[in-house]
Amino acid sequence: METKDQLKQDPHAWIVMSNLWSIDIGNVFVFMSIGVLLPLWQEDLGISPIQAGILGSAGFFGFGLMSLPTSIWLTKYNPKIVTLIATLGMGIASLAHSLATNVEILIISRFTFVALASVRLTLQIIFIQQWFQSRLYSIVNGLDFSIRSIGQTLALVLVPAMVTIFDSWRLVYVVIAIYMFAFSLSWIFIGKQKTTTNPTNTPSAKQGNPAGVLVRRKILWVIAGSQIGIACTFGSFMTFYPSYSIEYMNISVGTAGLLMSAFPLGGIFGSVLGGALSQKIGRRKPILLFAGLILPGMYLVLLNIDMILIAYLMLFAIGGLAMSFPPVLFTIPLDMKLSPREVAVAGGLNRTLFPIGATMGPIIVGALQESSGSLLTGLAAVSPLPITLFIAAIFIPETGPKAGTNKS
Repeated sequence: METKDQLKQDPHAWIVMSNLWSIDIGNVFVFMSIGVLLPLWQEDLGISPIQAGILGSAGFFGFGLMSLPTSIWLTKYNPKIVTLIATLGMGIASLAHSLATNVEILIISRFTFVALASVRLTLQIIFIQQWFQSRLYSIVNGLDFSIRSIGQTLALVLVPAMVTIFDSWRLVYVVIAIYMFAFSLSWIFIGKQKTTTNPTNTPSAKQGNPAGVLVRRKILWVIAGSQIGIACTFGSFMTFYPSYSIEYMNISVGTAGLLMSAFPLGGIFGSVLGGALSQKIGRRKPILLFAGLILPGMYLVLLNIDMILIAYLMLFAIGGLAMSFPPVLFTIPLDMKLSPREVAVAGGLNRTLFPIGATMGPIIVGALQESSGSLLTGLAAVSPLPITLFIAAIFIPETGPKAGTNKS
């Protein structure tokens, strides 16, 4: 039975996470800027549709390439120091964006930035498990994705405004770099590791190689792979829907940015409610099944909406539903009572397979646009793919508090 002291949550946990979440906001500013800045890059740097697809995929590829290796090898080092190095590197990569004179430099800068962001995010799982009681895991994961959605909303609104104020898209990345350096400095003083072991951890924490969990718990592949289809659609719409809306609804870049802000704004509510609702009902699967079943139709409907207000409301609803399931998906490995490094590996696998889909999506859409001359054709082709979440959820075992067992 847990003692009163064990049930008491250390308040410093929220200070540590606040610094990490602040860094994450800078991350999403760079990540989300592509949609609203792509039309400007096409004019300034002469980017073709296929190059735009590769540029959109570069960030996701950076996530996919680094997430699993980070969770296997870098988790054995001091996470505070690795987080600091990664954040400083993100600031340097942001500066590199501002110096780009061709699409190749943009692609390399974006890939490097996101690869380092992947390192930082993978290690963040360790801080969550070190600092928080297990009863708060789904809530903290919900807040994690919610704050990321807040950052996405701010990015889509503020990046076009900053371009207007500075009369330059390059200075946007200089400001983001200064922001990243500032929070790197604060992390030196705020970042801490909790020395006590979380009581929910099992003896598997003593394992030498945490990657073995991917062999012992094969269901982790199904959990991570469930996102591939939805990632393909997400990556495609984040890259190309702003351009589609500018052409289809005859709106400005700034208006397209405001329109796209509806997605992460809905995500703020969806990520908080998804984690909280899952904890309330004591089950994980219903959230996954519902999102996977409904999202394909919603994306297809969006492509046929030509009124800004209705498109905004639809993007808000899509964002809410699309962000309701990630906190739940990332909580399942915690439900399984894995060790901190094993949980990091499971999270790394999630962040590896998601980018596979998100990398393919923009390339497919860009290629279809170039061959058919229609962006609608490309976006319509990837719209049904979130159904993979529904199909995979059928096979994922229930691990919530009301499940009969927490073992897969």
